[in-house]
Amino acid sequence: MKTTFKMLLATMLFMMSAQTLAKITCQTPRGTKVLVIEDQKVSIRQPLRFNKERSVASVAGVRTKLEGSGFTKVLFHNGSKHIIHIDDQKSFSYVDDYLIIRSSEGHEMTYPLECKS
Repeated sequence: MKTTFKMLLATMLFMMSAQTLAKITCQTPRGTKVLVIEDQKVSIRQPLRFNKERSVASVAGVRTKLEGSGFTKVLFHNGSKHIIHIDDQKSFSYVDDYLIIRSSEGHEMTYPLECKS
């Protein structure tokens, strides 16, 4: 019984540590939006000229769904729903990683993301 409990506890601790996300920085084409993705929050930045960045928002009310070695994060910012999908954290892909911004009127824009850890 003690062995089973220890194995269960070790498995739970491993799963909790495996689910933490490393800090990932992603940007849309031409760098119009820069996302800094952390475990429990997402910072949305809009670069200014000469590589200076102005932090627009840091959103903490983020829902995360883990999917294999990737994840999908859903957050609301400025009245729009933002969906960030990273297919594989170990191998970022310009094709499989994307940002969807959906307005309250239902208009939707999808941007490919270029990410790095």
